[in-house]
Amino acid sequence: MRQMQIDRFGGPEELYVAEAPAPQAGPGQVVVRVEAAGVNPLDHKIRDGSSGLAARIAPEDFPLVLGRECCGVVESAGEGADLEPGQRVFGMVALSDPVGRCYAEQVAVDASAFAPAPDGVPSTVLGGAALASYTAWTAVHDLARVQPGETVLVHGAGGGVGQLMVQLAVRAGARVYGTASAEKADRVRSLGATPVDYASEDFRSVVPPPDVVLDGVYFSTFEPSLDHLAPGGRVVVLPTLADLTPAQERGIEAHIPSISPDRAVLAQVGGLLATGDLSIEVGQTFPLEGAADAQRLLEEGHARGKVVLEVG
Repeated sequence: MRQMQIDRFGGPEELYVAEAPAPQAGPGQVVVRVEAAGVNPLDHKIRDGSSGLAARIAPEDFPLVLGRECCGVVESAGEGADLEPGQRVFGMVALSDPVGRCYAEQVAVDASAFAPAPDGVPSTVLGGAALASYTAWTAVHDLARVQPGETVLVHGAGGGVGQLMVQLAVRAGARVYGTASAEKADRVRSLGATPVDYASEDFRSVVPPPDVVLDGVYFSTFEPSLDHLAPGGRVVVLPTLADLTPAQERGIEAHIPSISPDRAVLAQVGGLLATGDLSIEVGQTFPLEGAADAQRLLEEGHARGKVVLEVG
């Protein structure tokens, strides 16, 4: 089978196509024939060595195969796995594993981290659904605990996770504002939020003091958001290496999501996608061998929605 490998930490040019033996399913695992794989900022941060997960990777672990999430069909099942060959599934590799291995035609994964795929939802959507939906669900429901009638500000509302956080907050009954570029304003508005053009507007002059800030940008938005937060407000910041000290020093509740695969959440997300009550925008797709270009697009910081590799 083909897979995308790197032999060392570095830039996108380190990614190359390699032939490898097909994986075997261990106990509790299934081998998935990958149809589509999501491309995420975590992938390029592991590739360049800047992610905290990269510190757990030793020189002898190379070559590495990146990619945290995918959709595909179960090829084989190991002892104790509760998914069957022939089932179409989607899910992600747990963050307890420093690499994901989904940039490949086949991948061996823990069956418990995957769920049956809903009928009628394209593989490109499901391939990029798991990590973003887990992150958004954890941020909105578990950490921010968004309530009806609250005001929620989402920074990075046009991105893959941002769009999901907007939708989940709207579904929770909140009044939602989302910062995004001007070209993404119509999309943000269609999801039920009031768009704020970060290039031409200061969100502090447009958005009422929010009860909740869901910050997918962090570097330029975190401390200004603390200044604008309503009394008793909560902040959730997505970058895993974010420094929450400024919030803690002010006595502001602040969190960084720590996610783990949960089939019950995937089942709910899949059901909402199937009924059209939740939407994942696939902004751009690439073939497997285009993984380097896909990562470059993400690193530029202007990807719209999800970026996905079409594999099978």
